[in-house]
Amino acid sequence: MVFDRQGARAVADRFARELTANGARAVVLVGSVARGDARPTSDIDLVALGDGPEYRLAVCDGWQVSQSWRTVEQVRAGFAHPAGAGGAVPAWRGALILADPTGEAARLQAEARAWDWPLLGGAPDEWVAEQITGYAEEVHRLVGQSTGGSPRAAAVMRSLLAVRLATVLAVHHRILHDTENRLWDLVAAAEGPRWSEAQDTALGITPGGGAEMLRAAIELYAVAAQRVAHLLDADQAAVVRLALETALGAA
Repeated sequence: MVFDRQGARAVADRFARELTANGARAVVLVGSVARGDARPTSDIDLVALGDGPEYRLAVCDGWQVSQSWRTVEQVRAGFAHPAGAGGAVPAWRGALILADPTGEAARLQAEARAWDWPLLGGAPDEWVAEQITGYAEEVHRLVGQSTGGSPRAAAVMRSLLAVRLATVLAVHHRILHDTENRLWDLVAAAEGPRWSEAQDTALGITPGGGAEMLRAAIELYAVAAQRVAHLLDADQAAVVRLALETALGAA
């Protein structure tokens, strides 16, 4: 199959007209179709500025079309949040504006293109420290479910750590990702083999039994905790240390 860019753009333009008719003040195309690296199975991702359903999926001429409604305030809040900015900023930088009679989308795009991490001050480091501390609870749950609990629950906890810790380290490394599909590889490249090998095992990419996957998930937490240890206060450090001691003792 060959990606039909012209067909995808025609569908996007049709939906943009429908969305503006339904009250959208602007409509932008984001994602792989906007970037020009879409595949035949890619979605057409549209963001409508205004008040409407937060997220809807539709099918048109064989295309899956995602429609997200956001107010201008919500978009700016995404730029201002450590976890949201990594994806929102590059999405808006590369967005194709399909409808923008009042110039609101153009202004948001200009803000995204002028955005930089220092604008958030110390918020990213504070968020990273809070997240690493909070995931200590998941480590305890993983150990509990892996030693006499539910194998399914243990698998869920292991997967949560493998997926969500990458987002935390992406903020720590100030990584911008124009698609979540690239996030995992970008974090792996920033962290190096110790992280990437553990993540591959925890996610089941590299074959391994339950015990190996448990150790890999704990290793991911240990790597992340070591990476951001200087950001933790005394109470946070104590929480993380206990989780690691418990997990390493069980593994």
